[in-house]
Amino acid sequence: MINWEAHFDPTIRPGLKRIAQLLARMGDPQRKIPVVHVAGTNGKGSTAAMIGQALAGNGHRVGMTVSPDLGHLNERVLLNGAAISDSELRVLIDAVDQAASGMDEVPTFFEAMIAVSFLAFERWQADIAVVEVGLGGRLDATNVVPTPLLTVITPIHYDHMEYLGQDIRQIAGEKAGILKAGSHLVLAVQTYPEAERIVLERAAGLAIPVSRPLGVAQIDGSGVRYQDEDGFVVRTGLLGNYQAENLATAWTAVRQLARLGWISDLARAGEEIAQTRWPGRFQVISQSPLFVIDGAHNLEAVQKLAETLATHPWSQYRWHLLFAALKDKPAARMVRILAPLMDSMTLTQVRGPRGLDPATLTDSLKGFSYRVVDDQAQAFARAWSSTEEDASRQALLVTGSLSFLAELRQAKIIP
Repeated sequence: MINWEAHFDPTIRPGLKRIAQLLARMGDPQRKIPVVHVAGTNGKGSTAAMIGQALAGNGHRVGMTVSPDLGHLNERVLLNGAAISDSELRVLIDAVDQAASGMDEVPTFFEAMIAVSFLAFERWQADIAVVEVGLGGRLDATNVVPTPLLTVITPIHYDHMEYLGQDIRQIAGEKAGILKAGSHLVLAVQTYPEAERIVLERAAGLAIPVSRPLGVAQIDGSGVRYQDEDGFVVRTGLLGNYQAENLATAWTAVRQLARLGWISDLARAGEEIAQTRWPGRFQVISQSPLFVIDGAHNLEAVQKLAETLATHPWSQYRWHLLFAALKDKPAARMVRILAPLMDSMTLTQVRGPRGLDPATLTDSLKGFSYRVVDDQAQAFARAWSSTEEDASRQALLVTGSLSFLAELRQAKIIP
């Protein structure tokens, strides 16, 4: 694993000046490739992965940049779905490091990784890139791209409010900031009508045509089956009830890419989507006992996770929870949503200054069975031991933060 964070500013500083200057020093590689730009609060990664898989299955060289990673920087830069190698990453890091030398402001770590991604796509001679927004949209480093071939906005919820605003109108306005005249928008079904209105108003003001998912999804223990408005059926093996809306959004994007001439074989695109894998989103690590990791890190994501656990076949298990969250998340409300579904809970901590002290959650869990174990390895061992009584009926869920999952993977506590 390469530790590169020390080279650049680790803080979050939204803005386009630094990334634009950095990329200009590198010959503006972001201007040399068509882009599918994906924003939203939840579901961006899964949706982007399915779109990228469909494009690759139709013969394209597809670059993809996503964040955060689950413990390895390589996972942020994908070429036809495969993470770049350590050796490739080191070469790119050196090139970006050299380009950043002498800049008035040191680029942030996220900005530097976006520069690495576009340089990788250029050197690999990618045909198209699927680019996931990091935070918000309007001032996110990815918004340095020129007019995208296609813009996708997944469901918008409350998150990162210290940067995006305290109400859904402000948050939606920041997400809609990636819209540019000359593109086409695929807009997921939205939970909040006000968010939908804000996005559609901006699209109308820029004369951007909009496509919406209009099909019907069915969910079971093997994934999601989606039938679009034309009767075409597509499936994904990605688990979790929330993958229904992600599949619907991704397939709507694929249909639009077909209209634009980028997808010639819809059947092949559907077959490729069915093969998509995306780590950390209701990912089954083992079957007996059942062991699931899920990166739900905000209120809406945890609510969707709870809905999944309450449906067949997941409802037949006795669940044990290992939970850790960041300070800027509504962690008490998140764990309270999950608590009624759990036989036991182990609370632990994300390392570093952003990690929430698990002791602050105990007032929310009166009447429920829980324990606080600060050390992650010990916490995992205690939670795992809860599943040993009857492996066929016991299940372990690890959730609360993608950063938590990344730390567990780095420590080789989880694969």
